Amino acid sequence: MTDRRSLLLTLGLLPWTGLRAHVEHENWDVVVIGSGAAGLSAAAAASESGLRVLVLEKQGTVGGNTLHSGGFYAAIDPARQKRQGIKDSPELFEQQILENGGGKSDPKLVRLLVAGASDMLAYLEANGMRFKDRIIEIYGAHWPRCHLPVLPNGEGYIRTMLNIAMKNGAVIRTGMRATDLSTAKDGRIQVLVQSRREEILLTPRIGVILATGGFGANQALISRFAPRLAGLTNDNTPGSTGEILVAARKLGALLVDLEEVQCLPGRPPGGQRRVRLHNDVSRFIFVDHEGRRFVREDERRDVLRDKVLALPDKTAFSIVDDEGLRSYDILVQKETVLGVETGDAWRGDTVEELANAMRLPPKTLQETVEAYNRSVRSKIDPLGKNPRELRHEIKTPPFWGCYAAMTVHYTMGGVRISPKAQVLREDGTLIPGLWAAGEVTGGIHGVNRMGANGVNDALVFGRIAGLSAAEAARD
Repeated sequence: MTDRRSLLLTLGLLPWTGLRAHVEHENWDVVVIGSGAAGLSAAAAASESGLRVLVLEKQGTVGGNTLHSGGFYAAIDPARQKRQGIKDSPELFEQQILENGGGKSDPKLVRLLVAGASDMLAYLEANGMRFKDRIIEIYGAHWPRCHLPVLPNGEGYIRTMLNIAMKNGAVIRTGMRATDLSTAKDGRIQVLVQSRREEILLTPRIGVILATGGFGANQALISRFAPRLAGLTNDNTPGSTGEILVAARKLGALLVDLEEVQCLPGRPPGGQRRVRLHNDVSRFIFVDHEGRRFVREDERRDVLRDKVLALPDKTAFSIVDDEGLRSYDILVQKETVLGVETGDAWRGDTVEELANAMRLPPKTLQETVEAYNRSVRSKIDPLGKNPRELRHEIKTPPFWGCYAAMTVHYTMGGVRISPKAQVLREDGTLIPGLWAAGEVTGGIHGVNRMGANGVNDALVFGRIAGLSAAEAARD
């Protein structure tokens, strides 16, 4: 057994199969590993450019974390924003990403993300994807530039990009787990793939695009790189295990920011269902076990994470009224109702009744809601919430609450890439024939990814990777 395989087995990333690998002789130009937004965007761009593309997905269905994400998409959109009186600019967007990155974000990559997000929005709509007209500021986004798809969660992105890729001849294979990367004698990148029956060695003509997502579902890696978050729940699909980072490192890839892990409100350990009442920062408030607000709801995501983790049992609560709940998409409404049945959420015809159901001090919670409503009317919040988001009082019964424990959501670290999405070595040189996009990469978001900057990142850099592979094919 090789040291590489021993490491993966130790981390729980690779089950021992005893299968013997055979060489796959199909003549693929590009192999894309992962079928979330990044992988399908890369496959669409490469196949549109005339390349023969194979997409490998370890799970039984396509979509990855994108399919189960909130689906919000940040982009400058002059037409929609102007109708709402929202002023925005590329310079502001870039500045906010860099500030949130804490000095770890590559300005060149940030600039590409900002410009590419608007271009990709137009591309999606030209290919039939629909977004709602209203732009909002979601949790941790810091500006109203977040687009809401008509289809729930990330379904619209997966449908759209999958349709483009397959229409142009890309082949999608599920249940195919990439377990290793290597270099052939002629310098081409090889992929070792494990299916249910065998191990296959693929050697594409042009190269490999990594779009495998992060490692949020792997407790061993979370414990290793972000030990204070060990034991938290996660909202990732089971495939987010990060083994391809180990494989890329073996090829000499530079890994950065692995310690930077983002958390969102979710279920505490032992909870059965995640309920998301926090999406729109103008609609909800956070309270602690005393029924008091303890932080502005539009604060940075890393600050919100640390504030909640500093509470005695590392758990807060989100509160909305019925008007707020009904402003969310149908899946969020459904999960809230189901959460009431499982004890992960609560409903009350009055604030006092809600407080009793949640075992919070009724008088304190009532005072908190009344004080917040006064802040909405006066546009002055003692905790500093931006007046722009002080728009909705919490006053329409019934009232709803849910747990807001921190759950591992997104890993900001991964392989470092060039502006053409090429994977870089530690000395800054390129690894020929290897590209990467999406959550598997690092160097874009730094210490704190802004809200709604996950799907756009995946789509933008997925497309760059696919076009870069096509460019390499022409050279």
